[in-house]
Amino acid sequence: MLGPLPPFYRVVVTLAALLVFVLGGVWATFVVPYPLLVTAGASVGLAVGAGCAYLLVHQHHPAAQPHHVRRRRLD
Repeated sequence: MLGPLPPFYRVVVTLAALLVFVLGGVWATFVVPYPLLVTAGASVGLAVGAGCAYLLVHQHHPAAQPHHVRRRRLD
């Protein structure tokens, strides 16, 4: 999704996504009306964050292939 990134920036984006989702999972455990363990929220956040981080840094489409287009002359 973000395209080809240098390895350092891939790590930074991955760690940022994991941190945001883990903290979001921990925060969600405090907000829900019934008691949940903080570790459960952090685990769910880690799983969702890992999936989102993969989607962010993974290139979805193959390398572009050159296209040959025939153009007709308008004489």
